[in-house]
Amino acid sequence: MYTLKMLEQEGAPPLLKSVSELNDWNLKKSEILDNWLECIGGLPPLVETSFKIKSWKVHIDHYLINIFYATVYMDSVSANLLVPKSDEDDELITESDVLNLIYSNKKKGFPAVIGMHPTSDNGKGDISSAAGRENRQYGLELVKRGYVVLAPDTITAGDRVLDNDKPFQTASFYKSHPEWSAVAKMIVDHKQGISLLEKLNIVNSSKIGAIGHSLGGYNSFFLAGVDNRVKAVVCSCGFSPFAQDPEEHRWGKREWFSHIPSISDYINEGNVPFEFTEIAALVAPTPFFIWMGQNDKIFPHWKPAANGLAELNSLYEWMGEGEKFKSLIGNSGHDFPTEIRQFAYAFLDKWLS
Repeated sequence: MYTLKMLEQEGAPPLLKSVSELNDWNLKKSEILDNWLECIGGLPPLVETSFKIKSWKVHIDHYLINIFYATVYMDSVSANLLVPKSDEDDELITESDVLNLIYSNKKKGFPAVIGMHPTSDNGKGDISSAAGRENRQYGLELVKRGYVVLAPDTITAGDRVLDNDKPFQTASFYKSHPEWSAVAKMIVDHKQGISLLEKLNIVNSSKIGAIGHSLGGYNSFFLAGVDNRVKAVVCSCGFSPFAQDPEEHRWGKREWFSHIPSISDYINEGNVPFEFTEIAALVAPTPFFIWMGQNDKIFPHWKPAANGLAELNSLYEWMGEGEKFKSLIGNSGHDFPTEIRQFAYAFLDKWLS
């Protein structure tokens, strides 16, 4: 546990403090993970993988299949599944055609990514369709690059906004799960998504990555930190430490999207149970790409975040895995610019090809 005053003045203790051997780090990593899981309310066991096809569209260079897949507590996740298409591929006329496509042994095992959307009412559509906003269509761009892409809606977004609720309002969720957290719910839903990708014959199950911007950015490394099936991670504008954060309860209780309500209990006493550098460190040594902007008005505290990136770099270097960590900081706003996306895609190509 850290005091907010200490984080403001000194930053979080170095990740490698009191660590001299790999066993030391593994023990520290285990303690960080246990603390993280306790704070978010734990992760229940996954349910058996299953999904239903709702609709599909055939585009010039890809198929877009709208599905619902099963997740914990009798819930389901709405998602778009994007599959690369060549000129020689058949049209999809019936549902059997769709199933034959994704379970086909004829098409090679594509690398895959789970694409996590930012805070957009449109949810998955923001990243996986031409209706998405500028610089947010990374799911659509990756399928055209030869990746199978699973783009799920988070709770409270897209097709998962409950009747009589507005997007990104979590009050209904906490009425049903008062001791849990939205962060844990998103993680387990995304873990179920990885299980789904593993079941598809068109996917190379050893080449699955995660990518996201903003909300999707931190969801990408939250997922990879607890699921080693993720083999490469891209986080755009999603690394936000407690230190010097002008929004005191960003990660706790809020009027709209409350990530981890228990955090506010700590903050009200001047403490926090961890720093997000530690949570990001759970990803190591998985390949990890992070981008952030110095003019980001959503996460304006880029200087302590930059210190956190330096700590992560030191950790990867100490592990002898320095080439697996890439961080970029530029004078951009809360955005995922074209040139940065190209760097990110090249990073995924390197580790998932």
